Amino acid sequence: MTGVKPRSAAALIGGTLAGVAGWDLWQRRHTILRNYPIVGHLRFILEAVGPELRQYIVTDNDEEKPFSRDQRRWVYTSSKLTNRYFGFGTDNNLEQVANYPIFKHSAFPVSGRPGESDHPDPAAALPAAKVLGGARGRAKAFRPSSLVNVSGMSFGALSAAAVTALNKGAALAGALHSTGEGGLSPYHLNGADLVWQIGTGYFGCRDADGAFSLPRLIDRVAATPSIRAIEIKLSQGAKPGLGGMLPGAKVTTEIAAIRGVPAGVDCRSPAAHSAFHDVDGLLELAEMQEHRLLQT
Repeated sequence: MTGVKPRSAAALIGGTLAGVAGWDLWQRRHTILRNYPIVGHLRFILEAVGPELRQYIVTDNDEEKPFSRDQRRWVYTSSKLTNRYFGFGTDNNLEQVANYPIFKHSAFPVSGRPGESDHPDPAAALPAAKVLGGARGRAKAFRPSSLVNVSGMSFGALSAAAVTALNKGAALAGALHSTGEGGLSPYHLNGADLVWQIGTGYFGCRDADGAFSLPRLIDRVAATPSIRAIEIKLSQGAKPGLGGMLPGAKVTTEIAAIRGVPAGVDCRSPAAHSAFHDVDGLLELAEMQEHRLLQT
């Protein structure tokens, strides 16, 4: 087996570099190469691969125009007929860029007693300032006993064990537990007061065609004393204008029964409501719900 000797290789490399340097000094087209022979080529190499470096290393997922990397990823995935159900969230620093208010609470609020303001008291209550339903004089208006509560996360997106743990924790803390739009499951019934969230899919209160069903909502509320409020979710928070999707592979028999949808079939949350189409319609739906609930 033959090969190039080390000295011959060094001579070949040295001769090549000398030739490149001589060409750089002789040519009149690029001042950079005349001033910086050999090294100047690195500038042109980096310039050539600059778009790739920015695309995959420097640029954020939602920066590029006219289509961001996240948007292109969705197109590529769709064209390959693979799973395209992923969230269109944001990587932006909303606190600095959009000036969103950020609420930072204390895990151990102070007691409020004179002379003890610097000493946390884990047993101190932190009730909400707002009375739910108070602004419109609802018959069952109430002040939540806790300012910090559990936001909506659906059974289906979360497991039974996770929903159970959240509900038991909310009961211990005296906090409200929002069901999320996935319907009311048995795992939400572990002691905490509930906010039943109703989204565009009307899970748990829909008819066979997927439309909102007031009788089914009334039956569910009447059978669940722990429901303290009903929350109407206007759209998908992370995917506004797009709706949501729970792939059919995740729609088990249990989830299908709770949501009132076929098992094993993609479960879609539409982008908009069908029970109302404007602010007046939303208020009419809320008034109708309260009127019928008070009659039961």
